[in-house]
Amino acid sequence: MSGLHMSTACQADDRQASFVFFVAVMIRALLSSFKFDKAALVLLVLCLLTLVPLLVVVSGLGRADPAIWAHLVDNQLPTLVRNTLGLVVLTAVFSLLIGTSLGWLVAMHDFAGRRWLEWALMLPLAVPVYVMAFSQLGLFDYTGPIQTLLRGWTGVNVQAFFPLRSMVGVSLVMSLAFYPYVYLLARNAFKTMGQRALEVGQSLGYSPRRAFWRVALPMARPWLFGGVMLVVMETLADFGAVSIFNFDTLTSGIYKAWFSLFSLPTAQQLAAILLLVVLLVVGFEQYWRGRRRYAAVGGASKSRRVVLTGWAAWRASVWAGWVFLLAFALPVGQLVVWALPSLSVWCWLRCV
Repeated sequence: MSGLHMSTACQADDRQASFVFFVAVMIRALLSSFKFDKAALVLLVLCLLTLVPLLVVVSGLGRADPAIWAHLVDNQLPTLVRNTLGLVVLTAVFSLLIGTSLGWLVAMHDFAGRRWLEWALMLPLAVPVYVMAFSQLGLFDYTGPIQTLLRGWTGVNVQAFFPLRSMVGVSLVMSLAFYPYVYLLARNAFKTMGQRALEVGQSLGYSPRRAFWRVALPMARPWLFGGVMLVVMETLADFGAVSIFNFDTLTSGIYKAWFSLFSLPTAQQLAAILLLVVLLVVGFEQYWRGRRRYAAVGGASKSRRVVLTGWAAWRASVWAGWVFLLAFALPVGQLVVWALPSLSVWCWLRCV
């Protein structure tokens, strides 16, 4: 058995050495084929540095532990993959819905509070997603102020209405942190086309709502798709938020394989699976963009916003304000409340 183990280890070392030799040969061929100036050489060095983590991941592919992998396949890996894919899809969908609707309202309409909401809706980007998750859990968990207040008012256990530790709950919290990626690109896309897109729709006999779905939204797809790709990458790479919610994904599985199973090669192999998912997403994005061609609808005229009145203006202000409240004001307010006890005068004097 020991001889077989040594033979397997030697084969793995040979494969790693062959891979490193192949990379070295490719780099040497690249350097000998082109004449680089200083800027290109610096760029090449930076690119090579970004390959180091990938090489570390790939280096562990030939050192699989059959016992650990049998345990993972039977007990954990299906759940990790299912949770990761489900979380990515739901977070992308929620972020797309929130970001697109807000971008359309802010870029094409005028309503109460639009001027400050236009920049305030970007502020969730300043809150790290794990801080967002911790604050939301403190606010809406069973012992948090929201559920405690509702139980006191109604006398009913409302925990079922706040499924924060489920896939839907985690994806909603993460979408509140990541929707600005879609919002920024959607707002710029709709600003670029201005009212011309609606005018094109009206010339085709469309109502304003149908013109949005049939003209403006299809033209904004490249921007929206770019924002969704950023959301997908952020969701795949997240470790802090899913750990706070105790929601197992591939990133948390990598950590547990390394520090609980004490198997660095297994962690590298799980990271390779995550890397494969990223490559598939990037490949799909390139394929999707390559098969479509878009033309911009715009002009020199200044974009005119539609002034909303009555019920429509109220709905727009409430929706945008509600998102800002959940995504920034409440989490930051919770952090301030937690920090206040340490900001007393006595503590300040002692620190000074």
